[in-house]
Amino acid sequence: METIKLTIDNKAVEVEKGATLLDAAKKIGIRIPTLCHLNLHEFEYKNEPGACRICVVEVEGRRNLAPACKTTCTEGMVVQTYSPRVINARKTVMELILSNHPSDCLICSKNENCELQKVAYDLHMRESRFSGHRISHRKDRSESIVRDMSKCIMCRRCETMCNSIQTVGTLSAVDRGFESLVQTPFDRNIADSSCTYCGQCVAVCPVGALSGRSHTQYVLDMLADPTKTVIVQTAPAVRTALGNDFGFLPGTLVTGKMVTALRQLGFDYVFDTDFAADLTIMEEGTELLGRLGGYLNGDKEVKIPLMTSCCPGWVNFVEKNYPELSDHLSTAKSPQQMFGAIAKTYFAEKLGIKREDLVVVSIMPCLAKKYEASRPEFAVDGNPDVDVSIYTRELARLIRYANIDFRNLPDSDFDQPLGESTGASVIFGTTGGVMEAACRTAYEVHTKKTLGDVNFECLRGLNGIKSATIDFDGVPVKVGIANGLGNARAMIEEVKNGTSPYHAIEIMACPGGCINGGGQPFHHGDINVIKRRASALYKEDADKARRKSHENPYIISLYKEYLGEPCGPLSHKLLHTHYYDRRSKLPNGKAQELKEICARFNNDPGELINVLHAAQGKFGYIPQEVQEVIAAELNIPVSKVYGVVSFYSFFTMTPKGKYPISICMGTACYVRGAEKVLDEFERQLDIKVGETTKDGLFSIDCLRCVGACGLAPVAMIGDQVYGRVTPEKVKDILSDYYEKEG
Repeated sequence: METIKLTIDNKAVEVEKGATLLDAAKKIGIRIPTLCHLNLHEFEYKNEPGACRICVVEVEGRRNLAPACKTTCTEGMVVQTYSPRVINARKTVMELILSNHPSDCLICSKNENCELQKVAYDLHMRESRFSGHRISHRKDRSESIVRDMSKCIMCRRCETMCNSIQTVGTLSAVDRGFESLVQTPFDRNIADSSCTYCGQCVAVCPVGALSGRSHTQYVLDMLADPTKTVIVQTAPAVRTALGNDFGFLPGTLVTGKMVTALRQLGFDYVFDTDFAADLTIMEEGTELLGRLGGYLNGDKEVKIPLMTSCCPGWVNFVEKNYPELSDHLSTAKSPQQMFGAIAKTYFAEKLGIKREDLVVVSIMPCLAKKYEASRPEFAVDGNPDVDVSIYTRELARLIRYANIDFRNLPDSDFDQPLGESTGASVIFGTTGGVMEAACRTAYEVHTKKTLGDVNFECLRGLNGIKSATIDFDGVPVKVGIANGLGNARAMIEEVKNGTSPYHAIEIMACPGGCINGGGQPFHHGDINVIKRRASALYKEDADKARRKSHENPYIISLYKEYLGEPCGPLSHKLLHTHYYDRRSKLPNGKAQELKEICARFNNDPGELINVLHAAQGKFGYIPQEVQEVIAAELNIPVSKVYGVVSFYSFFTMTPKGKYPISICMGTACYVRGAEKVLDEFERQLDIKVGETTKDGLFSIDCLRCVGACGLAPVAMIGDQVYGRVTPEKVKDILSDYYEKEG
């Protein structure tokens, strides 16, 4: 391995060739502040646009300051990371960022977790020399995620996560200059976009531009209502992360303290989602064995591989991208929803109360669970099985709100009967855990033999894609595991193409699984935080007296007293569901024409601009539905297509008029009054740039230059060029076209 030697802040360091100054400084414990840069090696996530320039350093012999995240180390380089020149430059950059950033830190959801706030504090920012107009954007609130682009600093971490890692294609940088921002395609609300609510954009956002939707006030209101019985369920990944917010080391299990805190908050019963995870294994495992039996007996109608349905972000991904494969999803509800269904039937009957008077609160590591709880199919006569889901950070806020001394709380146990669980359910919180739990039960149910070693090491680890063949006493069962939606896409493409070798597939939307959910305490780029959380869950599993879901005595009792048998009539009614096609559609004729255009360019993503030109030539404009088909055919995120269409002024997303007007706004035209000419065209036609008159005759656009500077200011209507246009001439120019139309 070739290495490079250099000096940083008078400290010698040797690094591998190709390393950046940021890498070298980190190796010797020198912290260089960053905002846009983030590198999660294990998840193959790397965001390094070099845009914020807060990481500039001084390199001896170099005239300008160098961005540490983009500058490669060279032999003998001498670097200063905190010289007066560097500090002054960083403070100037920070002043410019803050000049267009809201100053509402006290009420911001990211307060005390904001990376911009931390860098500003470290730079001792107490005032800014720059003031002026601040861009303001509307807030977009979905059930799970809130977007406030007024706080966006254009680090583009969310864009990289959404497009490169998750391949969801919801977020992309659009427009230019001061107007540029990260946006959804077509400026749609999150709820109307391709978003799966995985929340990974929230997890990497350094500021408060993206945050989880808070429902803590609703929980407080329910706890204060004397007519309601309020119960709570907690997911396995929560107990291994909650302690982070109270000074415990990452991965410290705080299960007992969490239960005590929930009781002090006022919940009537504190239960464990792990109970429902054991229930999920009984239902999903039985479904798997049923499908496998039919498949091995030659039934061509059986959908194999069976794909797990525990993760709502993954389910949303299938519905919006691969609805034709929705029958491969297990019909078993997620543990959250199974718990809610049992709580509002079986448990409500035990208490002797109406389901409307029982409030079920779930505490999840996940933002997608909020959307899942709100889905209408998970309700009876409008009353949801799970009334509200809050995430781990929200629970931490509630504990602080109640002034609970969390660190010094005594441990206590979950309530029964919905609080007992096995080790199999605990590992649901990490990638591979659902499949391992399923294999423990499915093996014994199928073979009627005791499984000696319940540790399936081949299914563990943070690798994006894992696979194994499990011997079910002579029957080889091939299983696949993916975490992160980009890896899921690669695996599901095989299913779509009929080349998948698997009988069962587990997928979790978040890289690493629920331990890295969008609602967990922020990891700030430290992958060791995720690893410690996983290790803690495996340790709890190993310490459990029972480690197989079918051995949970309360699960056995539930089937005996109430449900009957797994996948039986009652359990199927309560604990299973079906999923839907949530894609927008284009009429078949137009879709086929678009596919032919894309095929002419070999469906090559590198030909995107040429494809867009051809599409606009065919249809006259490039609306949302056209962009979605192009994205699908070129196998790229629709956000990328939208980013290109919105960036180049030639493309339009609205129909152009019969007489398209183009006003040149190049330098020569601008200084000679093009802006006033544009204003007059808009006044005469009562439309703005990018719009079309109601009669369809005229539309207005701006061009950068038409190459006729000697005639400035210039306007074009169709192919006709008008030179030396003044506002007074506009009415006469338009009248000629009105006369043509009679």
